[in-house]
Amino acid sequence: MCGSMTARGWGWAFVSILAAGAACTAFYWPDWINGPAQFHPILTKNATFRFGLFRRCNYILRNQSQVSGSSIALREECGRYEDFADIPSTYWRAATIMAGCGSGLLVLVALTAFFALFLDDVCNKTLSIVAACMQLLAAVGWMATLFVYPFGWDADLIKKEACTQTAGSYQLGRCSFGVAWWIAIGATVGAFFSAALAPQARKKRPSKDAYVM
Repeated sequence: MCGSMTARGWGWAFVSILAAGAACTAFYWPDWINGPAQFHPILTKNATFRFGLFRRCNYILRNQSQVSGSSIALREECGRYEDFADIPSTYWRAATIMAGCGSGLLVLVALTAFFALFLDDVCNKTLSIVAACMQLLAAVGWMATLFVYPFGWDADLIKKEACTQTAGSYQLGRCSFGVAWWIAIGATVGAFFSAALAPQARKKRPSKDAYVM
């Protein structure tokens, strides 16, 4: 075990790993908001549409047939949009980029913190300062994501399929927050907290004057 880590340093490593895990979960999990399907009352009875940053759960398939004409069907599965441009809101695209970059920074610091628990050479002053800056940057990115994401609630697709026309920027309509939204908030708080702990992760070494008799 690393002998140069303080008790707060161990706490920093633990919180860093938790924050990184929460950020990755929130980034990938398509349940930031959810609402009852509105597209076809009979077909989508009891169905719930869930939306994340770049993924969603349950969607309508529109098929064209020469015999029966156009038809629709509900597909109950989760997946990402086929193309980045298919994400229904420009704000959600921006949020995806910011959250992705923030998650990457938190994962990088979490891996470093893990190795710092076992390797003395990793526990140094430079590491703690760089880690704090990276985690602070990630926290700001995630905070911006949480701020920007609600502007996308006025997207036509969101209104039509789940949240109804009463939805708008910072107005959920008939939709509600999903689990991933709260995990994203937890990741943001954890990133800020770990950034505050990082400079205190390493024990102070006595100065050379302390050894002079």
